Amino acid sequence: MTIKRLLTYALLALAGGVAVVGTVAVWQAEARQTGKREALAPEGGEFVDAGDAQVFMQRSGSRDAPAVVFLHGTGSWSETWRASMATATSLGYQAIALDMPPFGYSIPPASGEYDKQQQAARLRRALDNAGIRRAVFVAHSFGAAPLMEALLSTPDEGRVQALVLVDAALGLDQAQGQGDSMLQSLLRWRWISQPLAAGFLTNPAHTEKLLKSFVSEKDKVTPAWLQVYQQPLALEASYRHVAAWLPELLARRGHAASDFPDAYGRIAWPVTLLWGETDTITPLSQAENLQRLIPGAQIVRIPRAGHIPQVEEPELFQEALARILRDAKPRR
Repeated sequence: MTIKRLLTYALLALAGGVAVVGTVAVWQAEARQTGKREALAPEGGEFVDAGDAQVFMQRSGSRDAPAVVFLHGTGSWSETWRASMATATSLGYQAIALDMPPFGYSIPPASGEYDKQQQAARLRRALDNAGIRRAVFVAHSFGAAPLMEALLSTPDEGRVQALVLVDAALGLDQAQGQGDSMLQSLLRWRWISQPLAAGFLTNPAHTEKLLKSFVSEKDKVTPAWLQVYQQPLALEASYRHVAAWLPELLARRGHAASDFPDAYGRIAWPVTLLWGETDTITPLSQAENLQRLIPGAQIVRIPRAGHIPQVEEPELFQEALARILRDAKPRR
């Protein structure tokens, strides 16, 4: 099931009693989401200035070591990279995982604006202010979009040691367009997007259903994983911030730097496309298209896994990541 279809079903379910159901959903979210980000953020993490937002960042390993930066996908946050951070530090790297707003513990921008270019600018500023000048970048799903915009809009050959795209959602298979789609336009209305985010997307009662819609191996969505994904859902006004971001999930391929296939042909860094073989959200055909676009790109398939191979086949995923990081590690 695609993300667009999932959201369409949710909107249809909401439409039957939008006033009553929506009001109750928002009221329940307001009562449930009261936690302060600064107070509840995991110990050892730090908030880094990103311009109009404060990005929460978790680090492990020596800060003098070469860096691996992990970027999460939709509805996720830095803690979901914990096993991958351990893999990186075991190989002598420092591992950095960021919460891209509006997700996780980052303090979202007051503007509520989340287009790809603005997210890319926040990412660049957060990395600079954290002193991360060069890194191996690992980005999953929708997290690849702001990363590629950050890297391609301000080319800096020294920034990237290597790039790992995990089931990346870049939308390069879409036709270019201008303006909003009809569904995207609807989601810009707060009376639609906020009840949807409150009653469904940030409601812990639906986390399991949502997570299972992204994976092929449903039994791998364990209580432990659910607890990790649900942890930030108690933070203050989460539903409002996610509602403001939601239209960007459905944005058409436009005219940003990372929207042009030709830009990928100029990439000179080592690129690995780490992909779940049975992914139906960003199918393997999208990895094959990226491989054609990016010179020298390699595809590493994770058998049986769908869109979140690090959850579905953790041992195979970590083994593959370790091989990539060994090859990418700077030689003394």
